[in-house]
Formats: sequence, structure tokens, C-alpha cells
Amino acid sequence: MLMARDLLQADDVDVDSLYDEFLQIIIHGGGYKGIADLLAQKLEVSVLIEDEFFFVQARSFFNTSTFSKKQKKNGIKYWKPQYLDPRIIEYVRMLQNTLRPVVIPELPEYGITSARLVFPVVIKNKIKKYLNIFKKDLNWEQMRIARAALHSLAVMETCRYAQVELEDRIMKSLVLGLISDKDEASKIHGEKQVLGFDLSREAVFAVVQIKEAPGKWQIEEVLRSIISDLYINASAIAINDEQAVLLVQPSEGYTLESTVVNESLQVIFEGLKMIFSGCKVKIGVGRQCFKPRDYKVAYNEACQALSFTGPKQGSEEGVIYYHSLRLMGVLLHPVNEQTLPVFVRLILGKLHDYSIAHNINLIESLECYLKHNCCIQSAARELFIHPNTLRYRLEKAEKVSGLDLADNDTKLELQLAIKLYRYQGDLLWKV
Repeated sequence: MLMARDLLQADDVDVDSLYDEFLQIIIHGGGYKGIADLLAQKLEVSVLIEDEFFFVQARSFFNTSTFSKKQKKNGIKYWKPQYLDPRIIEYVRMLQNTLRPVVIPELPEYGITSARLVFPVVIKNKIKKYLNIFKKDLNWEQMRIARAALHSLAVMETCRYAQVELEDRIMKSLVLGLISDKDEASKIHGEKQVLGFDLSREAVFAVVQIKEAPGKWQIEEVLRSIISDLYINASAIAINDEQAVLLVQPSEGYTLESTVVNESLQVIFEGLKMIFSGCKVKIGVGRQCFKPRDYKVAYNEACQALSFTGPKQGSEEGVIYYHSLRLMGVLLHPVNEQTLPVFVRLILGKLHDYSIAHNINLIESLECYLKHNCCIQSAARELFIHPNTLRYRLEKAEKVSGLDLADNDTKLELQLAIKLYRYQGDLLWKV
């Protein structure tokens, strides 16, 4: 039996009627589905085409016994065994290391009841697609047909790359115009629809941040792959090497349901964490936009949500909604960046310095005292100190800071200052 690599290394590159047949599919807009259908018909086997992140772009069932119905595992919304199952991970590693076809056995636990031959579609030494043919032994003629299909997939991917690159430039211009401070961006506000994004319909604005990401193009490709796996209408465009704007809109004739958006954003986060396993992923979500002028405000809100670091463990990752910050969202708005540190240092500066110099945490004592509605007994129990010790600390805090703890306005200012200090930490000490 002829090995796949023998055929793929052959020198004959005759463009015969077989190549023309597949290329005609592309010319007439048949896309990946058309290629899969033609290949399945000629080989008389089932065919599956996946992108580089294993999103199924097309499938053609020649023999329905190839697949059986299997439910996704509970608790996993973005379900890709290629990132979870050690056995499948090993096959993927072989494909990526050798850039050669690999035979994968049947996987009944995932609903796949036939072995398959997986061909990587390689462009510039990078895998851009996976062609799954559900038959592990192909003769010369069948391999020749598979080769023509691979050629057509490479052609289609190259054309798609050029199209996406052009669309990216247009979409990026639109997005930057919407969130820009420049006056010339106003001309973009007059547009009704660009590349499927309709400015006349409401949209949720989010910013995706991936620390130590491999680059803008990679972020966009991953986001598009994950979005394609969901039932949402969304656009993604990278604005720098670590961030991308995500715009979610309802399908035409439908409304934007918050539960669907929230669940979709969580799935996108889980997918990004699965693919970029060594990176910190965070999604900041701004307000819902109804008019072009809303986008700049929503962008600032999303960025503020990204910069938010709460006191809870793990708050450096996840999906953070600006509206969930409540008071903190208002106080930490970019317009207050210069005044907040001054306010915190004015209220807590002397207490902070004294606590460091004398190894006693007066701010913590005050925080607990205020949290328990100024009840010394309750606060002392939580701090595991004697009530008289707490009284001493409160008297010392008043003396050091010059604040009157009996004054209601002072207590409110203290609570706000302590909250800001807890959420933003030492960043707020920088004047």
C-alpha cells in the first residue's frame, strides 16, 4: 500500500481535470462544504474539514455509521478533546511536528466509530486546516484525489487570508474610528453597515486581553474560530499584540438577550484559556451600544473593567462586567485617575506610613470597625484581639490621621478610601 508521504512528495504537479473539478467548486462559491461533498463522493467515505483550532468548517457523511451521537461532558462548554484528551493531544502533536498525515483510530467515546487519515493543510510551514478522511488505507488513485482536495483547500485558504486581511483593515478603521478622540472619525459614524456589522442595531462592546499572546493575527484567528462554534453574531478585531475588540450583535430580526451574551462570553473565555493555556486571559465588558457615540464610552468602560483587580483570588482573569463594579466602576473611571490617588493619600496616607513604621495595621482595624457598624465587640472578635486593644488602635488612628471617627462624613470618606485602597493597592499611592 502506498504511504501518504510518498504521494505528497511526488514531483508530478499536472493540473488535470481532477484539479479543475475541485477549483470549480471554489470559483462557484461551494466553499469548504462543496470540497467536502465532492471528496466524499469520489472516495465514498465520510469527510471532515477543521480549521487549525479544530472548529468543524465542513462535513460530508457518506456512511452514517462513521459517527454516533455523544453528549458533551458536563461542566465543559467549550468542548475540544484535542486540548483535553492526552491520547488525542499526542496525535495532534505528531501532526504539528511532522506536518505529515497521521492515522487516528476510532474514538467511540467521542462518537467516532471509524479510523481516519488526517492530512494537515500546510501553508508557509504552518498548519491552517485539517482534512479528515474516514478511511485509513488509500490506494494510489484515492491518494491522488485527496491530493487534489488538499491543493484546493490550500488555494481557498490563501484566498481567504487575503480577503480577511482586507476586511481586517476596513473593520479596524471602523472600530478605531468609533473609539477615537479624533474629529475625522465622525465620518465613520455616518456608515450604516460595514462587513456584516450593522451600526443601526444594538451591540455589546468587549475588549479581550491575552497577556503574552503570540500576536494579533493569532488572536483574531482563535476568536473567529471560537465564535464560529457559537450561535452568536460577533466580530473580532485585534487592536494591538495583546488585545482585541469583540462586538456582539443580535441576528437580524432578533433582540440581544443578556443571558445569551453572558454565556457566550464565558464560553469564549473558556475557549481562549484552553487554546492559550499558558497565558492570562481577561475579558472586559462595557455597556450595550445603541448609537455610534456609545462605542467610545463602552470602550473606556471595558478597559476599566480590564484594569480592575479585586481583592478576591483569581480576579486577574475571567469575564469582568463594568456594570458589576457598581460604585468602584464610577470611582475608577478614567476621568478620576489623577484625583483618586490624592484622595486616598489625604485620608489614609498618615495611617499607611505609621502602620509600616510601627508594624501595626491601623487601616485594617479601621476597616473592620466600620464594617461592623462601629461595634467594638464584634470587630474585636473578628480581629482576634481584646476590645481594649481595638479601642487603643482607634484612638491612635484618630491621633495620627487627625480624623474624627464620630463624624458621619469622615466615616464615609474612610470607607471609600479603604475600598479604593483594597481594589487598586499600591497603584493609588502614586501621585
